[in-house]
Amino acid sequence: MKIGKIPQNPIPFKYSSPLKTLYKKGKLPGVIYDIYGIKLTPDNVSLEHIIPKSLGGKSKLSNYALADKVKNEIRGNDDILKYTTIDNIKQWFGQFKNISVKGFSGESYIKSGIENLKQIGINIEV
Repeated sequence: MKIGKIPQNPIPFKYSSPLKTLYKKGKLPGVIYDIYGIKLTPDNVSLEHIIPKSLGGKSKLSNYALADKVKNEIRGNDDILKYTTIDNIKQWFGQFKNISVKGFSGESYIKSGIENLKQIGINIEV
């Protein structure tokens, strides 16, 4: 029996969110850095679950952040604080102050994201 070759880089999960869509359309001009502190570009952007699905995180806006594709893949389902800092997380959410576009409120995103982080013991103020 012949076994097929296992791909070196498995196909990534594909999630969609207004967060990534708006970024790629240039509607979030103040969003420059990802949750890891890495400068975002349309080529390196991916959607990150702050609390991984495998650890009970939901696929919803409050649990999403934009992240560098490579860093996102490296992290897997590890604790996010192994790969970023509280300061980077504060910077991430701070970029959304005063953003309001059709179907997206930066202030609501900040508030729900901070509540989401509390579930894993990360308490921040932005």
